Amino acid sequence: MKDSRGQQILTYTLLTLFAIVMVTPFYYMVITSMKSNEEASVPVIDLIVRHPTSLPFRDLLKGSLFLSSAINSLLVALATTVGSMILCPLAGYAFAKHRFPGRDFIFVSLLATMMIPGTVLLVPGFLLFRDFGWLDTWLPLIVPGLAGVFGVFLSRQFIEKLPDSLIDSAKMDGLPEWGIFTRVVMPLSKPLLATLAIFTFLGSWNSFLGPLIILQDEKKFTLPLVIAMLQGRFQGKENVQMAGAVMSILPVLIIFFIFQKQIVESLANTGLKEG
Repeated sequence: MKDSRGQQILTYTLLTLFAIVMVTPFYYMVITSMKSNEEASVPVIDLIVRHPTSLPFRDLLKGSLFLSSAINSLLVALATTVGSMILCPLAGYAFAKHRFPGRDFIFVSLLATMMIPGTVLLVPGFLLFRDFGWLDTWLPLIVPGLAGVFGVFLSRQFIEKLPDSLIDSAKMDGLPEWGIFTRVVMPLSKPLLATLAIFTFLGSWNSFLGPLIILQDEKKFTLPLVIAMLQGRFQGKENVQMAGAVMSILPVLIIFFIFQKQIVESLANTGLKEG
């Protein structure tokens, strides 16, 4: 009993230390965003804000493209997320519950592409989008993410655990394939859809390199590009830069806290089991 209690104390102590290490940068970011220009300019790390102010947030919204870029990022992320929540489960359903020639080879080939670093595909992707006439548009930021390989893999793994008896019963009732997918598979895949939503939204919202290469018009810039520009436009004002970082992570945190239960369920690979 003493050994078990000692292990628990050690475990909780280590987890607490790791949590503090992880939370400290976020805490520093938040308190710096509430500091005045005088407090933020002091060349000493101070983890306490003595005179909180909203001036950095007002300067941020007044003196940059922050709001317009946030709307741009939201539109791109929502379009990508909604598309992936339809196409990825559709592909996952085909790989999980259907038999067709070359199914395993195609699936393994898709998984193999996950081993290729994204930077290797930057130049071929840029040339391809140039030939399509998509440069300086949002299409290169949306279309590739509509059916990401990770989303297809996650969908296949989740849907594969759904009982075959449910699909067989739906076929016996005369439901077509689309009806089976929309009325049987999708309602049972809410944890999967929540996980796809948060991962796809997060990836699109935080994407920096793609928009940096594709976009040229400042009116079309997404939020990560504008946040990077804050270092130049608000040079020496760390409080304004941190205010931009705080506002950029709020939508992601809100979505995560709303869907955290479904995300944990999906990542744990839970599903219905045949009795």
